[in-house]
Amino acid sequence: APPSRITFRGESMVLGGLENPLRSEGSIEEHYETGKTLYYRNCLPCHGDALAGAGHYAHGFNPAPIDLTNTLKDLTESFVFWRIAKGGPGLPVEGTPWNSAMPVWEDFLTEDEIWAVIIFLYEQAGVSPRTWEHAAAGGAE
Repeated sequence: APPSRITFRGESMVLGGLENPLRSEGSIEEHYETGKTLYYRNCLPCHGDALAGAGHYAHGFNPAPIDLTNTLKDLTESFVFWRIAKGGPGLPVEGTPWNSAMPVWEDFLTEDEIWAVIIFLYEQAGVSPRTWEHAAAGGAE
């Protein structure tokens, strides 16, 4: 589970129960296209075009970039937001085994840009995000 609260660009953000706000704002297709552009510009070199953690630079990292195709279905979008925003280096114990070379993307991307990337990731992986109701119930479907 993500921490219940983080600081994003100097502002407090509650993650517990948070759903992706872009899913209820504007066009999902538009957010998808924005996320796709941002992913290919920033994430592709490590995570690869198939989201499998097999980008051109992946071999140079230990741990290797995560295979998002096998992971996203088990995560809430707020967890993914936290991981993208805060990156990998120096994560607290709760971040294990996620401590990695992933950059702190909140230094480069806005909140809406990160949410758009998340929409792209789930659509590309062909899975739905884990909901908070599902997480609270223990996760079994």
